[in-house]
Amino acid sequence: MTQRHLHRSPPIFGREDELRAIEESLTDASGVGILIEGDVGMGKTRLGREVHRRRGGKEPWLHADRVLSQTPFGIFGMIVDLDEPGGLIGRVIVAVTGGAQIPTVFVDDAHYLDEHSVRMLSQLVADGRIKLVAMTRHSMVGEFWPFADLVDEQMLAQMVLGPLTTKDMRTAVEYSFGGIAAQGVLDIVEFHSGRNPGKLLELLEYCRRQNRLLMRKGVLVLDGLDIDFDVRARDFARIDLDQYSAEEREALELVVMAGEIDIDLMLTAGLGPAADRLVDVDELRIVGGTSRVYIAREHHASETIRYNAPIGRSRKWYGMVRDYPDNPSRRSQMLRTEWALGCGAAVDERQVVAAAMTAIEMGEWHRALRIMADVPIARLTAPELYELASLYCNVGQVALGLDLLAHCLHRACCPGLVVTAAVLWANRQVTHRSVALEVADFTAALDRIAAGEIDCCDDESCHPNEANLDHEARRAFAAESLDDATARTVLLTIWSAVGTYGPPDADLLRSHAFDTSLPHVYRMGAALICASRDLELGRARRAQEVLALVKRELPAVGMGSMLLRMLEARVMMELGDLDAVHRSLQLPQTSDIAHIAAHSGTSDIMAAEVSLIEGDLDQSLRFARAGVEALDHWNQSSMLVSALGVSQYIATLSGETDIAEDFDAKFAQMESSGLHVESRRALVFTLISRWLRTSDPESERRLRHLLEDADRDQEFGLSAQIRSLLFRHLGEVDVAEMRCLSAAGEGHAFRLLGAVGEALWSKDAAVLLRFADTQRLSAPDIAARCVQMARERLNHRGSAPLARGSYDLSVQLTEREREICGFLVKGKSNAEIAVLLGAAVRTVEGHAYRLYRKLGVTRRHQVAEAVARLNIEALGSAKQETDRS
Repeated sequence: MTQRHLHRSPPIFGREDELRAIEESLTDASGVGILIEGDVGMGKTRLGREVHRRRGGKEPWLHADRVLSQTPFGIFGMIVDLDEPGGLIGRVIVAVTGGAQIPTVFVDDAHYLDEHSVRMLSQLVADGRIKLVAMTRHSMVGEFWPFADLVDEQMLAQMVLGPLTTKDMRTAVEYSFGGIAAQGVLDIVEFHSGRNPGKLLELLEYCRRQNRLLMRKGVLVLDGLDIDFDVRARDFARIDLDQYSAEEREALELVVMAGEIDIDLMLTAGLGPAADRLVDVDELRIVGGTSRVYIAREHHASETIRYNAPIGRSRKWYGMVRDYPDNPSRRSQMLRTEWALGCGAAVDERQVVAAAMTAIEMGEWHRALRIMADVPIARLTAPELYELASLYCNVGQVALGLDLLAHCLHRACCPGLVVTAAVLWANRQVTHRSVALEVADFTAALDRIAAGEIDCCDDESCHPNEANLDHEARRAFAAESLDDATARTVLLTIWSAVGTYGPPDADLLRSHAFDTSLPHVYRMGAALICASRDLELGRARRAQEVLALVKRELPAVGMGSMLLRMLEARVMMELGDLDAVHRSLQLPQTSDIAHIAAHSGTSDIMAAEVSLIEGDLDQSLRFARAGVEALDHWNQSSMLVSALGVSQYIATLSGETDIAEDFDAKFAQMESSGLHVESRRALVFTLISRWLRTSDPESERRLRHLLEDADRDQEFGLSAQIRSLLFRHLGEVDVAEMRCLSAAGEGHAFRLLGAVGEALWSKDAAVLLRFADTQRLSAPDIAARCVQMARERLNHRGSAPLARGSYDLSVQLTEREREICGFLVKGKSNAEIAVLLGAAVRTVEGHAYRLYRKLGVTRRHQVAEAVARLNIEALGSAKQETDRS
């Protein structure tokens, strides 16, 4: 897809209401113009220029600056000669007010106006001789604010420009690059730009020029592998520190680089008053009890400061901070170590490793990669190798991660670490075997430990990132107390979970999830598998219980946090709390580029499912495409299968046959082995999608076989999913099964089956039609199906208790769909229709499927009957209208 070039003067994104307000301020008889405020980059000048252009571009445009602010009437030097003797005020008035009509004077950067110019313009406004559009930065407390009197007297309207909305930011990104922006792209762009339009466009221009964002099949994906991205991007996402004094900037730099600074140390540096002023404007905060420290508010400017502080001053300050006898937090210790590496100060290698482990634990993956760049792998302990292997797997470098995991396994000194390594491998393996490891390697590691070939150590050097934790917390990391027999039992459970040794024992997994003697990484994995299984069984609240355990007791980082977030969203969807899902999508996870990129796919898939439930298919497909490409790019195979299933279904509902088949091909390539979250739910969506697109009998056979298995094994969640889809798309009804199943679980499908089953059992057409009305906007095909059954099965002949026109589906057909409808009624095949329309067969198939959904049918021979029925209804409605008239 061709990239758009930003230097072609991009549109003004998200400011339509503001433009309208500015124009209205100039036509409102009660006002004389508007004062537009905003930070650097918010678009004040762009808005003023656009209004100036729309008004013909002939009216005075004055631009103040720092130099002119020192000259009386300096801004008017652009339109009159200030040095010409005599009559300056008169010449200015003539130049500004010339013409028959009252002109509008535009003043850019009005905060640089000298007092004489302000008085002149204010007097001309008060006398009604001009109207004014002035653009100014936000004023600090006690600073000069132009035209304050006119605003106070309500002669001049006031507008404060804030950041763009997330929707407008998405529009800007997608306009600049084309395609669909994945959530990770939006998250990192928002962090670096603050949704400030000027900074946003600068950052996008940099990303476009340096190819920092990847285009994959029409989706813009964030590549978080480049550890230089943050530094370079921040150079282009400017910050405005000019508002602070030199001492204030130094105080801010010191706190940002050190993570925290003791109050006494700040006073020793002579920056105490400056730091206190920064506290007043919320750049710094004071926290702590007996030992009180300054900490900085982290945002995009923080990293810019860290990478742009002068080296000489940085070294001097680092030495001062290093020698001060304080007790910094773990995060502050991490930042100080990175600071030392950046300014060339001497630092112990174990300190470097400890800082990297802290960064990994806190989800600051890029920082960890930067810190570990020069540490030799050979000098890492087995637990450190595991942490680094996990980091590389999480940032998409799976081959390197598994290679490090193999080194970790060869050095493993306790069964708990072997089990922990097995969980990581199970989450990231693509087949039964990988280049670096296979199942037998983990058993061999236990054999070496049992034979005493490797001494089990309980030294803190084996767990550097746990040095500040008590013994119980350290034991939770590696579970050194885990005995050989239990470790071997747990390994067999892991192999079962990845499909190597048959289905896992669900009860055993659940007991493991609550067993505090087991490694926490394994407990988390067991809990997530249990939650996934509970959803298959239709037990959403039981899944919620085990996920709550994970959040309460276990650290959620890396792949675990992504799976947790995805399953939490699924549970909330099943329980009908879509507002909670929306809120979870808005919660900031981290500002780390690698962490953001890794979470991108899950965020988009969650959003796709919400949009599907809400009936916004276009939006749902956009999110689905973004989610699939991000998960695929980051090799997140355990979540990709689930994403491909629901995404294929969304694409099929949208009539996008080519996209659906592309997802289907990816799904078929995924191995049946491996840990795939909700893989059978994905298979159901895949089979129904294939059947709807192609009438494939094999897909139907497999789907019905899956339903039989689910009914037999009392997997009510899967049964409800299949039966609701069969009803929705094929009109299949088993009233007894629907009623029975509706009481067996919690979720969207159960509610659908219960409502329809009860209405059909009681033969109450009115109830069925009322339910149809609730589905009219989100699922018009389900609504149409219910109306059809009310008439055909319940012999409903009266008027439906619905809003008039709700089911006059013929009015919803596009011209192309009407045309195709006519050909279908005449018995033309899709290929014949494609020739007649001069379109691709796939395009015709997409239109045909959308047509089927709107008509509430599934086969072409039903189209003629549906059209006839709709025509009769339309005639009946018209007759009723005539009779009433």
